[in-house]
Amino acid sequence: MDKESVISKIRKLLKLQFNAEKIGSTGEAYQAAKMVRKLLMEYNLSMGDIGNEEEKLGGARMKESEDMTTSDKYGNVWKKSLLHVIAKNNLCSMYTRTYNGKMFVIGAEENVIVVKEFYDYLLKVFRRLAIERFNEAQNEAMANGQRYTDKGRNIFMRSYLEGVSVGLQENYDSMKPTSEETALVVSHKEMIEDYLFQQNNYRMDKTKHRQRRREVLGEAYEQGQKDGREVNLNKQLGNKNKDEQLKIDF
Repeated sequence: MDKESVISKIRKLLKLQFNAEKIGSTGEAYQAAKMVRKLLMEYNLSMGDIGNEEEKLGGARMKESEDMTTSDKYGNVWKKSLLHVIAKNNLCSMYTRTYNGKMFVIGAEENVIVVKEFYDYLLKVFRRLAIERFNEAQNEAMANGQRYTDKGRNIFMRSYLEGVSVGLQENYDSMKPTSEETALVVSHKEMIEDYLFQQNNYRMDKTKHRQRRREVLGEAYEQGQKDGREVNLNKQLGNKNKDEQLKIDF
């Protein structure tokens, strides 16, 4: 396909995505956004190459996601780290608000959709797996005449969940980016910086992970890291609410 044909196809996909979002068809919107990103990478294009017509279509443009809470029974580190890794590897940046501490993502509209969908999906996957891994560890401990206390369970769960983002980044790293993908990352980073520069009275902090002294259970952390490293990054999310879609592929 020549460049003009690719651009025409991307514009049609953007229009499809926009119309799907208007009627609440998140699965169709996600698939359209995924195809846009694939074409941009394959043909080394940026949204700037698509031209002003994208605005007429209501298509991809820089935007912020909705705010997402960091609060969780097992601490906020794992949720911040998970969103940070997903955003960074999908051409977005993740931030926290200074006034309420909530997280949000900035990026091209189609990428923000991908990040939010995949984040919500992996939250469910890793929460379920954390329970499964703890039950396995508890059964093994009881077979040896021991048992995890409630405090021990909380430490296990938190340690597991904090390990998953490390493994997930290793998972992304295992797929060496092409020169086209590297160029696209730089292009989107510049777009995000331009967007932030244009915002007046925009108060926020780039997320920083402060080191805190807390007990970490090594075996649980390593299990979470292993599961993050082996989760299928090409999972289809269109039917993510179905139980069968919440299975990890090894």
